[in-house]
Amino acid sequence: MDVLVQKCYNLASRSNTLASSAIEPDSYADEYSIDEIESVDLNKATTKGLALSQVRFIKTKVLDANEALGVAGNAVYAAARSLVDIKKDVKKKNWTALTESGVLNMSGRNARDLATAYETWLSNTDIPQDALSQVSARTLAKIGKADAGQRVKAIDAIKKGKGFSEGDLNKMLKKAPAKKSLDDLLAQAEKIASKKTNSEKVQGFTALVMENIKLKQKIKDLETELAKAKAPV
Repeated sequence: MDVLVQKCYNLASRSNTLASSAIEPDSYADEYSIDEIESVDLNKATTKGLALSQVRFIKTKVLDANEALGVAGNAVYAAARSLVDIKKDVKKKNWTALTESGVLNMSGRNARDLATAYETWLSNTDIPQDALSQVSARTLAKIGKADAGQRVKAIDAIKKGKGFSEGDLNKMLKKAPAKKSLDDLLAQAEKIASKKTNSEKVQGFTALVMENIKLKQKIKDLETELAKAKAPV
């Protein structure tokens, strides 16, 4: 945790020092290597009309922002782990009372969701810290309740680092309608037939007979073709 605190302090100090892009490049160049600064690939629309010092300033701040996201994600993971350590050591009523006591710097629901996520899957998954920081505790907990296939899809989506909301997860969790059994289909057909008049039933029966005759003829034709195909040349 000391490492996290130090990183947060460093980022905050750097942010205060680099309050404006008007500062000379040399004042922040030593924070990152040339290779690190040049690794930030800004598009032409971003850099259009800017001075070189402004471009380098933006690249530095991008590195700062990305590093901060990583620190935030690492902090989320560390907080979840600490909460689970508490949860394992006390009874359920004590755990619930703690999360609702206000002593934690988060809501009771968030605390329980983080612990659930860590217990069910987060502790065994290598999600980039900057990507983790962009997902809510509620979404993390719900991923733990998904089936294995859906969970893998959700984790892969998070790893892309473009953000992953509870709405995104809900769409992913939507299952295709369950297939109806033969008994269900027969019951449905009987229900529909009971609402038809005698005249409609006769017309429907006639149509079924005609369709049955056509299908039988198609089967005969296919059987004939299959027999020809199997016959020795």
